[in-house]
Amino acid sequence: KQWYQRRVRGAMIRLKKVADFLFTPAINALRDYKDVFVEAGKKAVKQPIKTCIYTTLAVTGGVVSYYAPTEADFRASSLRHHHRLILISERIRNKNSEQFIDATRKLEREGRLSFASLGLISVVYESYIDPDTREFGKVFMKPRLAEYLDRIVDVGFLGEWYYMSRAMVDYDINDEEFV
Repeated sequence: KQWYQRRVRGAMIRLKKVADFLFTPAINALRDYKDVFVEAGKKAVKQPIKTCIYTTLAVTGGVVSYYAPTEADFRASSLRHHHRLILISERIRNKNSEQFIDATRKLEREGRLSFASLGLISVVYESYIDPDTREFGKVFMKPRLAEYLDRIVDVGFLGEWYYMSRAMVDYDINDEEFV
């Protein structure tokens, strides 16, 4: 009976050490966060306008970054608009819409589109080099900011692609048809 009690006691001591190792830092962190929230609450009562502004900015930034479009959204939107153009006759297609979608689809087929998420907005831009030689280009090419701005294909914000939406406004109205 004694050997069993010693084993149980040893196991309990080891379990307590593990629990102390795991839970003590977590409890300390919770205490620290409690202090931070209590202080923030006191400051919020003293300065309600500033608190409202900061809260509004934080929530707005969170919502905008949550709804920032992804690379998959761009590809799906490009394909959807391409299908819309195919469904109508060539005689009534808007040439600007057709040129934009065709150029975008061509860059996508060649693998020359790159995607960058900047938190609040997303940017799709034309790559400088062929995807097969991308590693070589990273070492030897240092493009300037102005060159990046010239290669922007589209800018996404709140789930919508700006340039693509603008190009597809009157995609089924051919302006040259009425001239």
